[in-house]
Amino acid sequence: MVGLRAWATRRRSSVLLVLDALGGVSWVALGLLLALVWGSFVGFVTRSEEEDRPGGAAMGPAPPTGRFSYAEEIERERRRLFDVTVLHTNPRALGLVADAPPRRFRVEIPGARVASGPGESQAVASAGTQMGVKLHCSGAGVRCTPLSSERQSVLSRKDVAVWLWEVQAERAGTFSVALTMTSYLRDTDTVLVEKPPLVWSVDAVAPPADDDWLSRARDLWRQVTEAITGLGGLAVSVSAIAAVIAMVIRRRLPAGGPDDDAGTADPVPDVGRRPRPRPARRVRRVRRVRRVRSRLGRAARRARQSSGSFTGAISS
Repeated sequence: MVGLRAWATRRRSSVLLVLDALGGVSWVALGLLLALVWGSFVGFVTRSEEEDRPGGAAMGPAPPTGRFSYAEEIERERRRLFDVTVLHTNPRALGLVADAPPRRFRVEIPGARVASGPGESQAVASAGTQMGVKLHCSGAGVRCTPLSSERQSVLSRKDVAVWLWEVQAERAGTFSVALTMTSYLRDTDTVLVEKPPLVWSVDAVAPPADDDWLSRARDLWRQVTEAITGLGGLAVSVSAIAAVIAMVIRRRLPAGGPDDDAGTADPVPDVGRRPRPRPARRVRRVRRVRRVRSRLGRAARRARQSSGSFTGAISS
């Protein structure tokens, strides 16, 4: 009887131990289940918040590149992109005139959806990374000069970016304009998205006939003015040369007049007659030369003044 009671006591102790062990395992399993449910709930809420941000998942931290292959990285970055509205100048509204000042071509991402103004058009591009915008002009005598950087970062829907070009036609004709918008993989040359380019056919008209005749008349007046200026300078030069020649000739003339020449041909000796003083004749000759030079100088100055006034009247 005593042995039976001891056996029952041992059986009851072992059953209690088993029940205690099962209770501990159930609590551990319940804790693991609760942790798994809580982690799933937090991940779902975090993903919903990232999708609700401007730009979608592009605003969240990117996983390390080493975990993905090249194709997976490209696909992942493409999913981060979002569409934006692009305002650009309508090339047909530029009003290009041959041999006229250049016109501005503008491309803008305004950061919000706005209505296009006069002479503008709208397009859609993929943003969320670095964007490159190019304007290609093809045709005889047309140039497109960029005034801004080709690549700019547009990372959210609120970012603003502007691209500018100067378009100029050297002669009248028809040429084509193509606008290309490209989305790159961060700051690399890898293309994520590039939509088909926007192409236009644009006409550059010839300048008005009045302007053409006016330009020809201006060219003619300019040539006449240059010719008159050259003739005035030539007249001044000729006057100066004539004055120098006259002065040299005056200096080389003999001291006596015609009476002296006749006297030298048939000299008559006269001891008591004293010769006339030559310094007075030289003084008179010098005075005459000075008068001639002053007259020539006044004539040259008058010629210069008349040519200058005439040139100024033509230029005005």
